[in-house]
Amino acid sequence: MSGALQSLDLPALLRRAWARRMLLLKFYAAVVVLAIGVVLLLPRWYVSSVTLVPAPKDGLTLDLSGAGAALGGTSLSFGAGPTPQDQLKMVVASRAVADSVITRFDLVRAWHLKRRDQAREQLADHVTITTPKEGQVVVAVEAERPALARDMAAWFSTYSAQEAVRLKTSLATQRRTYLQARLADLDHDITVASARVRAFEEEHGAYSLADQARETMDAAGQLQAQVALLETERAAARRYFTDQSPDVRMLSDRITELNRQIDGLARRGGALIPQARALPALKQDYLALTREQASLMAVNELLRRFYEQARVEESNPVSTFSVLDAADLPEHHSRPKRGLTVALALAAAIALSLGWIHLEGTRAPRARVTPGTDGAERLAEAA
Repeated sequence: MSGALQSLDLPALLRRAWARRMLLLKFYAAVVVLAIGVVLLLPRWYVSSVTLVPAPKDGLTLDLSGAGAALGGTSLSFGAGPTPQDQLKMVVASRAVADSVITRFDLVRAWHLKRRDQAREQLADHVTITTPKEGQVVVAVEAERPALARDMAAWFSTYSAQEAVRLKTSLATQRRTYLQARLADLDHDITVASARVRAFEEEHGAYSLADQARETMDAAGQLQAQVALLETERAAARRYFTDQSPDVRMLSDRITELNRQIDGLARRGGALIPQARALPALKQDYLALTREQASLMAVNELLRRFYEQARVEESNPVSTFSVLDAADLPEHHSRPKRGLTVALALAAAIALSLGWIHLEGTRAPRARVTPGTDGAERLAEAA
């Protein structure tokens, strides 16, 4: 490469090009005319986009990314999970949405294809799904007609909303079914616990619990409520993941840890909770019975809130995202870039012509040298 650059005599090359300027100008003009003709014959593509944003969540929503908002001041964190933006992007990029677009606009026939999978691949080449800002999902669709590009982008948002509603309704039905069975079990457990407390009070009389004993019931009730929430989420996760998946294992580990804390609370107490030996044995028995009853009632109250929320979502589902910027009718084509294409063709023609002139100049002296004893003299004369 360095030797070729050193052998390049730029002034001589320009002089030879100037000597052939008329021929080169005709060649460049032909290239420009040909490039313009090709660009004019190429189909024009138009792009229309739609911007989607996730809908705000309420305080009763259960998901696998965390349930801290549902417990007010109690925070439950399970690590980084899919954000609403990621979930929205997965819905928009799903095969179900792509197939709906292919069916809606009959793209297999419009693109002269034989199979639906070919239409999916070609549609993926003309659709771009990006997340330029936090919380936003932009779907850009390319088509040969402005109206088609707008309609396809609008259908992406319309069918994605329908698909999101279907998924949300299905999840709400699963939650309601599980919570309904869980509440039935809790009602039975509360009835049994209440009967035990009543029998104990009738046998030994009613006892007034101290403030620290009440703290025991409150703490145990909160831990039981957290365990119930985690069991609900684990049941929902098992419908989509195996028991060995990171999500299910993480929920199981958290449930085990909370159960260990409940057991430790019952055995050893805490900083504001008296130990078992700090109260008479009779009072401890009564405390255990009332604590069990209060914990079951706290769990029942919390799960009933989620049960009612699941019933509302199941009977009146709403979309999980909103359209921020609707698809509009594009006024200018996105490609081909006519000016850029012609400029690149002209630049390539100039580079090719100068290379040909340089190559011709380097071969000319060799061509004039013929084999024989007087070859050196002829070369000197030519120089």
